[in-house]
Amino acid sequence: MSNIFKLKLTALGHPNPEAFNCEDEKEYRSVVLWLEDQKIRHYKIEEREGLRNIESDQWKRAYDTYQTDLVSPVVQGLPNEQLNWLLSYAVRLEYADNVTKYKNVKVEEPKKATPNVVSSNPLDNLDFSSPTFKAGVERICALAGVGPHPDPKFRLAAVAKILKTAPHPDHPRNEFNMVNQPVDVLKLLFIQDLRELQTKINEALVAVQTVTADPRTDTKLGRVGR
Repeated sequence: MSNIFKLKLTALGHPNPEAFNCEDEKEYRSVVLWLEDQKIRHYKIEEREGLRNIESDQWKRAYDTYQTDLVSPVVQGLPNEQLNWLLSYAVRLEYADNVTKYKNVKVEEPKKATPNVVSSNPLDNLDFSSPTFKAGVERICALAGVGPHPDPKFRLAAVAKILKTAPHPDHPRNEFNMVNQPVDVLKLLFIQDLRELQTKINEALVAVQTVTADPRTDTKLGRVGR
């Protein structure tokens, strides 16, 4: 609540709003008198004597009468509630007396510092106009069968669309990509391994036949039987 009091006192031009202590009864009474003398002016000067005697035991009675005369909605409220209403009432009066002055006032909003966002996505640091990027896109498009286009980003978007519909597209067969396709290389290696295995099996069969020397299976005889 004290911060609200300080803000309103500052707006009203109080000489020392920062030092105001609403819990200090003498300071409280002094602020009430200042509001009546400088801003509210509900009483004539000679009628303010009860509020002016801030050391008097009768000050509280004069203050209650003052609240009633102002038709305060918090006559029966706490002291802080009564003071808050007085301050708000004084602010309204101050504005009403200087409408032209205050209605043209523009409040400058504090500039918000732009946050320095550091992206962890490596794609954000790509240079789409670099020769390296263009060469990489060219290789990918050659494998996926995407035609030429002056903008490499358009070609990359086409590759992405192809991969969404067919994650393993059938690339066009030619001398260039047959050598460079990992799948084709694995197939060739597998076929070569099968051929080597078959050759070793045949050699093993011949060796077994030679050892057993069974005339019926002896290849040197060139015939079956004796």
